[in-house]
Amino acid sequence: MSNDYDRIRNGIEFMTAYVSGNELLAQYVVERRREDPQAVETLMDGAAALCALLLHKMARETGKSEHELLQELATVSYRREQADD
Repeated sequence: MSNDYDRIRNGIEFMTAYVSGNELLAQYVVERRREDPQAVETLMDGAAALCALLLHKMARETGKSEHELLQELATVSYRREQADD
């Protein structure tokens, strides 16, 4: 990718498709693959760049470290999974 803006923009596009539902996400990925054989790598890179930006923003806003926030997310995710079982 050429710069962080492009990476984050790709992440926003990918996550927009994700929150729009499985069918739209699948269509989006198929279209991107047709345009670019490396689309999956580009989408993963964009999602990672977007997550990193959001994690950094949350750390600044809460005063917690990125590691603390990641640990909290892992704990919440684990508890939710256990509750679903």
